[in-house]
Amino acid sequence: MSNPPPEEANSMPPQSEDKRLLDAPSEEATDTSGEPELGKSVREEMTASGQEWLERRQSLDDLFADERPSAGTRDWIGRVTNRVKNGNVWLAQRDIHIDQGRPQPTETIYALSDGEIEDLRRTLVPTQSQAEIRKLLDGECLVLLGGAAETGKATTALAALLDWGGGASWVIPHGASTPNPRDWKLEAGQGYLLDLVDTPDGVDRVTTHLKRSGVNAESRVIVLVPEHTSSSVAPVIDHDPPPNDRVFAKHLSAYTTGVHPDPDDHRLLSEELRAHSAPWQVVELARQVATTVHSGTPIDVLLDKRFHRMRAKVGNNLDKRRPVLGRCFMTSIAVLHGLPEAEVSGAALALAERLDEKWRRDRSPRPVQMWEGLPLWLSYVDAEAVPAGPGSGRTIKLRRPKLAAVMLRVIWEDQPTIRDSLIDWLLWLGDEGSWLTRIKVGHAVGKLATFDFDTVDKRFLQVWSRSRRVGDYQLAALALEAAAEDPSLTRRVHLHLHSMIGGRDAEKAIAIRAYASSVGLSAPDQALAAFRRLALTRGAKFHRDVAQSIAYLYRTDTAHSILNHLADWVSDGGPAGRRSAALAFIRLAAPAAPTLARPELSQLEPHPSLVTLWRNALSHEEGGHLIAPESWDLLLSEWLRHYGKRPTVREITDKIFSLTDGRSSKRALLYLRLWRHQGEISAELHHHLRQLVQRI
Repeated sequence: MSNPPPEEANSMPPQSEDKRLLDAPSEEATDTSGEPELGKSVREEMTASGQEWLERRQSLDDLFADERPSAGTRDWIGRVTNRVKNGNVWLAQRDIHIDQGRPQPTETIYALSDGEIEDLRRTLVPTQSQAEIRKLLDGECLVLLGGAAETGKATTALAALLDWGGGASWVIPHGASTPNPRDWKLEAGQGYLLDLVDTPDGVDRVTTHLKRSGVNAESRVIVLVPEHTSSSVAPVIDHDPPPNDRVFAKHLSAYTTGVHPDPDDHRLLSEELRAHSAPWQVVELARQVATTVHSGTPIDVLLDKRFHRMRAKVGNNLDKRRPVLGRCFMTSIAVLHGLPEAEVSGAALALAERLDEKWRRDRSPRPVQMWEGLPLWLSYVDAEAVPAGPGSGRTIKLRRPKLAAVMLRVIWEDQPTIRDSLIDWLLWLGDEGSWLTRIKVGHAVGKLATFDFDTVDKRFLQVWSRSRRVGDYQLAALALEAAAEDPSLTRRVHLHLHSMIGGRDAEKAIAIRAYASSVGLSAPDQALAAFRRLALTRGAKFHRDVAQSIAYLYRTDTAHSILNHLADWVSDGGPAGRRSAALAFIRLAAPAAPTLARPELSQLEPHPSLVTLWRNALSHEEGGHLIAPESWDLLLSEWLRHYGKRPTVREITDKIFSLTDGRSSKRALLYLRLWRHQGEISAELHHHLRQLVQRI
């Protein structure tokens, strides 16, 4: 097999020796190239990246899997799974995206089905704000509904629209885009719901356009806006959330048939209900109770696993632990569970030393008390030390991984006196730890952002975005990836990244990495548009970072869209576009972790962009050298080996070799001769392709 020179790579998080620069003097001085291991091949890079992606997914599952609501419980967010003409519609967090291979409109208008309308009416708890909106809709085409987040505004608005006209649709923005009402086609007799809670600065502009050209006398639009919003464009109604006990009773009766909890269980459930504020949390509890009742499992068993009780238990354990090191071990395992014992215990000691130094009043040389055994520490948090393998020490694991998220919340919200030390410790840990430690730290910070996004932005994200260290950009991206796992923050993360793309080079580098996550998968066209802007306008500065992120976004649902985008870069992006497309394409051609749902290029339908992208990767040069020399090895090992079995490969290969000319023609003949000499291709295939090149 041919072995062209390996190119530079950017995959595993580096161990940089640079100092963090809190105030970079200029964006030109900021190092964002991110090429830490210059000898790593694309194959090695993709293998390492695949392992990193799997570790990230496991880390996110540990922090969020037990808190994700069932489909349909988040105020009607999450209920939409449908197919439309010319593409697929799927929901990813709070965004619906249509994949048709090219950039799509900034929003999707989704009409509720008859079944969804029936479900809403069957479980609805009427409110005063619903009645007020319904009355206004008789004379007003546009109404604004304001109130706090996660209080059931969407359900109330949809119910009012259904009462008015019998049909309702949800206008759902993609990513960070702001809908333009001039592009809508509103149907007579239909009601529409638009959520602008995350974009308060756009409320006046969008509602003004709606008033002037979007909405008419035969349709109605309700816009969800933040609380305390005032408007001169349309009347504003303040939302009053429905009582938790009534929401719970309605949904429980819908999910159970003739089976109900006994009075003692009702008392326990009333205590649990008082611990929740959002209607979707109450709906989720009703679903879980219905499942528990039908299975015959005691309600108390369910409640022991719920956040409210676990939080109380963790809080009690924190109050009882002496000395300080016991509490620090709880904090360390909340962040680093699943990592080696030495890292977890060493991090606990580092936090204890920080706290001891901060609160020591007399400055006496008083050491931190350390004489406690590891078994006692493990008992604090129901953890265990598991052998990692011969000679590999032990790994600390929580028996109940969901406790990690609970401990982080209790430590952050109930222990404000240690917050500054906790922030300093996490920043230090992100600097000093292994790449696995950085994944844990970044995601822990993202989890904190779901409690207090503004503080995390100020104390972590802004610090990392003023740095010159590539490792800090990775930490910030991991934090944003984790924050977006909370559906109520997904759109806010999109807006944050949209702002960063227009900021300093360090912020751009963070955004590129953050889009290589579920954030980018929820709005791939937005991510690809940002990548195009950076790749075509910033020289070679971000090309490898962009290529790596595109490789992550390359999935079965996004493959055709990505290939079309990259082909456009080749055709109209100039040298920068061709360079970026080549670097990205060879990463799509390289093998990666099989669990990432990445289709092999050779398994796709014959796609016209494949010819353009293969030819560009095989021929684009700078300074007389190929930008992607490994493309020839990948053409042989990942493409030509399927020539006799896959029609796509035969069709595309013949076009690739028949269109070569100049230096590319000579290079193709050289590689064909080498492959035949090494026995990599048959004599028949060698003869056929050589004839195509020479046009015989």
